[in-house]
Amino acid sequence: MIRDTFFSMSRFVDLCRKEMVESWKTNILRVVMIYGLFVVAFVWNGYFQYEEPSRFTGVRNGVDPMWTFELIVFLWAIVIMGLLSASFIMERMKSKTSRIAMLMTPATMFEKFFSRWLVFTFGFLIVFLIAFILADWTRVLIYSISYPELKNVIASVPLCHLVGGGNNVDYWTAFETPQLFVLGISVYCYIQSVFVLGSVIWPKNAYIKTFSAVIVLAVTYISIALLLVKILAEDKSYGFHPSISDETLACLMTTGFFVMAVFDWVLAYFRFKESEIINRW
Repeated sequence: MIRDTFFSMSRFVDLCRKEMVESWKTNILRVVMIYGLFVVAFVWNGYFQYEEPSRFTGVRNGVDPMWTFELIVFLWAIVIMGLLSASFIMERMKSKTSRIAMLMTPATMFEKFFSRWLVFTFGFLIVFLIAFILADWTRVLIYSISYPELKNVIASVPLCHLVGGGNNVDYWTAFETPQLFVLGISVYCYIQSVFVLGSVIWPKNAYIKTFSAVIVLAVTYISIALLLVKILAEDKSYGFHPSISDETLACLMTTGFFVMAVFDWVLAYFRFKESEIINRW
């Protein structure tokens, strides 16, 4: 009998352990797949980068020419794979048999949702970073042996280079300031929360259905926004010109995206809380 009807730490830990034990084969295969994709991409691109190292300015400046490629791959991969991971949260609700097993597990609905959310969002980030770093070290090991004359150039990519240090740096950066980096995190959390919600609504083919819904909504909202801008721009009597700094705008946008992300996660939980054995959606 469940006494704590919302959350119990001991029961939650047992539930997380159960989730990991039951899905260990699938999780390992996914980790190996992520690592393998990174290794193939890094080794393949490294072959062309290190073949003629003298033509790269980065080599003369002591910056590995692979860093830019790996940082770009890192950003694209963490977004695409992160959304795909979020769409797997409710993969056990696809069939009637798995739904029965999921709903009949002796734990509260919040514990079931939070355990899945923790594994496929925060847990994914840890696994992703480990796979990326291991693949990067594999690339460094392979080409350090293949090109010993470049041992002072070939190095593992510092992820801190994602955030720039101004215009004086001689390497590629994705975010010029830490504030923009936090804004990027908030955007990622919001987009991922949309796919979490989509996984709860559509357990089957969640990624495809959610992506299609996002495209339709995005096109609709952008069209409406462009129409409103055009109408307001043509209105000569509309003379309101707001004055707001870039820092304030970035702060407001960051807060807004985090709030919308939390809203989607809460909405996904309440939708999951209403789940039944027979999926009526």
